[in-house]
Amino acid sequence: MNKQTKILNRQNNELDKKLVPENQTIMTDMVCYLRVANISDYDQELVRHDLLEIVLSAQERGEEISAVIGDDYKQFCDEIIASLPEKSKKSKWLDFVDTILLCLSVLGLIHLVLSKDSFQVFKHLITGKKDNFMISFTIGDIISYVIILAASFAIVHYIGKTSFKSVAQNTGRVKRFIVGGAIGVGIMGGFILINALGRQTMFQVHVIALCIVTLCMYAGHKILQNYVQAK
Repeated sequence: MNKQTKILNRQNNELDKKLVPENQTIMTDMVCYLRVANISDYDQELVRHDLLEIVLSAQERGEEISAVIGDDYKQFCDEIIASLPEKSKKSKWLDFVDTILLCLSVLGLIHLVLSKDSFQVFKHLITGKKDNFMISFTIGDIISYVIILAASFAIVHYIGKTSFKSVAQNTGRVKRFIVGGAIGVGIMGGFILINALGRQTMFQVHVIALCIVTLCMYAGHKILQNYVQAK
């Protein structure tokens, strides 16, 4: 997120605090829908800003949002999105690679901190015992991380695309989060089982090399993020 987008995001967050609970619920649905739209982050924040101004104006007049933009919030958002330039294929691929790099850097850090080999290395450093400083990756680890990445994309896409299901009823929102939660629990159970069954070491990486690779992936994420947002 570039500087201009960050400034607009902070302004929108401040405006969002002025919404009453009922309007905030509808606004959340619209923002979730925008987040998976094929438009840039800056355009998302611009649309969000315009929507907030419309909703706050109606709120000050004591009007319901439906009286201003109609009952079909999804159609209203679709019309706005259609008026904006779509992301190019290049931008979409760069966004995808950017997200993968961020996720992999986070997973690398988690593995570095929580791996039993890391505890062993740390213990040997304290006691002065000789150690090869190698961190193991099992078949279960690799499969689990692939599942986590795929599930993350799927859940975000699902929540965004179903934002307006039963928007007038809390049951729609509850159902979405129950489904999302069930998927999450199933995934957790799945990769724990895989991890238990796939204990065979696939490869080993020196702890310093893992630190460098993790930092490089995060740096790549930051570079790509700034590049895409500057386009």
